[in-house]
Amino acid sequence: MTFEEWRADVTLAVELKKILQLPVLQKALALTDSLTAAKTLGNTNALTKIADNANVLFGFDAGRASVITDLHNLSIVPEEIEEVQPSYTTEF
Repeated sequence: MTFEEWRADVTLAVELKKILQLPVLQKALALTDSLTAAKTLGNTNALTKIADNANVLFGFDAGRASVITDLHNLSIVPEEIEEVQPSYTTEF
């Protein structure tokens, strides 16, 4: 399915919005957020020991946040674009 196909069926966005509001999913998303490397590593020696892998860990966290954001964005029903009415100004 493409993004255009997703947007063409408004019922999908409405259904996804309902699913994202389920209490269990909200708890799971909050837990996922609390497990990010930045929060679990803190400023201890663990951070310096894995400095070589930090870009991989933080990249993973950014990817996880991006997926969650994208899911929320897909749950927004797009507004219909109305045709712009011609103006009363003269054409040059």
